[in-house]
Amino acid sequence: MAASLKQDYAKILKARTDLVMISPDSLEAHRKYALTLFREELPYLYVSDSNLDIARRYGLIRKEEHSHGGFYYRSLWILNRDAVITYKTVPWEGNVQVEEYQRLFKLIGSEPGEWRATCGLRETEKIHTSGN
Repeated sequence: MAASLKQDYAKILKARTDLVMISPDSLEAHRKYALTLFREELPYLYVSDSNLDIARRYGLIRKEEHSHGGFYYRSLWILNRDAVITYKTVPWEGNVQVEEYQRLFKLIGSEPGEWRATCGLRETEKIHTSGN
């Protein structure tokens, strides 16, 4: 999902919107992830919720651990300029379902995004990590 949102960030901005990523990972872990995968930091704002205060307040903690690890639901929240929530979906499956990813762009009035299944991995890394 990070690769898709990184590549489509200009479309998000063009729609007069912005993107804030909230995660339980530390700022340093997020930075290292971006530098490892993309060799540069991600362009959108990142907020660390390492103490899970945001997750608890908005019901984003899973009862069971996700197959990729972690107890934090991915979710999509769209707020208007007055900070009023106009749309939310928990969990958000935009990382695995292209239709869900495209819904984000429809909701903000943008041209379609370009969803990537590889999450930014270069082909050699993708082959290596799949065990082939």
